[in-house]
Amino acid sequence: MNLTTINIAVSGHTNTGKTTLIRTFMRTSIGEVGDSPNVTKKGEAYFYDGLQATFIDTPGFQQASAVAIYLDLQQENPDLKMPSAWESKVIYDRDAMNSIEASQVVLYVGDLNVVPDDSHKEELNIIKKIQPKVVGILNQYRKQSEVSDKEAINHRINLWKELFEAEGIEFVVFDAHWDNPVKINKIYDSIHKILEPEHQDLFSEGLEKFKNRQAEIRKESCSMLAECIKDIQEYEGVSFKKSLYRNEEQQEEAKNKITRELYDKSVGFMARVSALYQIAAEFPTSPKDEIKYKMKQLPNFSARVSVGSSTATMLGSGGAILGASIGAGITMILTGGLGIEAEVLSGALLGVQIGGVIGGFIGSFGVFLDDDDIIKIKLEPEEIEAIVTKGLAVIWGLSNNGYGRGRDLSTEEIKNLEDKIRLLQSKKPQINWLNETQINIANYCDEILESMENNE
Repeated sequence: MNLTTINIAVSGHTNTGKTTLIRTFMRTSIGEVGDSPNVTKKGEAYFYDGLQATFIDTPGFQQASAVAIYLDLQQENPDLKMPSAWESKVIYDRDAMNSIEASQVVLYVGDLNVVPDDSHKEELNIIKKIQPKVVGILNQYRKQSEVSDKEAINHRINLWKELFEAEGIEFVVFDAHWDNPVKINKIYDSIHKILEPEHQDLFSEGLEKFKNRQAEIRKESCSMLAECIKDIQEYEGVSFKKSLYRNEEQQEEAKNKITRELYDKSVGFMARVSALYQIAAEFPTSPKDEIKYKMKQLPNFSARVSVGSSTATMLGSGGAILGASIGAGITMILTGGLGIEAEVLSGALLGVQIGGVIGGFIGSFGVFLDDDDIIKIKLEPEEIEAIVTKGLAVIWGLSNNGYGRGRDLSTEEIKNLEDKIRLLQSKKPQINWLNETQINIANYCDEILESMENNE
């Protein structure tokens, strides 16, 4: 058979998150998702040209045990027909089996919210009779972690591990809503390993293109952050005469001025990187330069990546509210004619939720230099580095926010994310953030994000 695409069937119990998983792989809002059995009622194929693969979303099994018994009996008696009373009961199971038959490999999705039992074993037996090449995926880790402690989760993982190992199946723990992107690569590597040799070459070609493009988009986002930091480096601060800087209100005015100007630069970065990931997802084979061209074609994009003095009305009388008001600013930019869909908007707001690129410093912002009659306010290297940290968190949030997620990051997740970035920063040689070159900043950011992918 001369294949032009690898068919990957996604199978398992009903309501385990199969459609959500495909959405996250493809970063596209395919299929129908809901918290009820058999939302997917018929096998649907979705071609992902970014990988040269077709994902087949199968209905969940409902009567695996009965079907397994029937298949065993049919092996002894090929003419055996299923009783008509049972035909309607196994309609979803039959459709799932037909989809599996059309595949070169199956991803079996297990749900960590449930304990594996004989029904799951029967499902795997059915699948392996049709397509013996199976990779296991344990889904819903985050959801389970909200109601169970780590020891209980590890026990549940071990139960699934025993089942998969007994069936000779390699598996990956992967949460379709939010997980390290390198795990997607691990899943793809596991698929490649068990494919037939004639299929491996085709999948290798698509996989190499997929990984190279991931790196290309990451590097471009880092270039955008480096450009933002270069603008901030060149920012000269604010100067005031002592005679005009006597009371609290005038001090707040100085803080608000520097805040508004840096806010403008930071929001522009977030608007650009948000559009980058939106278009990269919408056009999964477009090269970087074509994506940048498409970004410029978005309605009013150039005007909306800069908000200028209009942010004054959102800042109120105190710069301390910037962390909250930045959300309003991003919403305005990304909904004001950019054409960004709701799923992408939630990804952009993820970056905003991380605390605002500069909102965390207000209150002790800048260094005050007393030069005779003039007081100057400017940024210190530590503050620029903190902006870099939050910018990296924005990129990570946008690049990892799968379309199936459906919820924002929790406060704890945000804190853990920033802590991981700071830890990686602490292991790198110190650089002078006041005058480091733009290309070195971009390379630094790319190395941090690459380390995050490889160390989780």
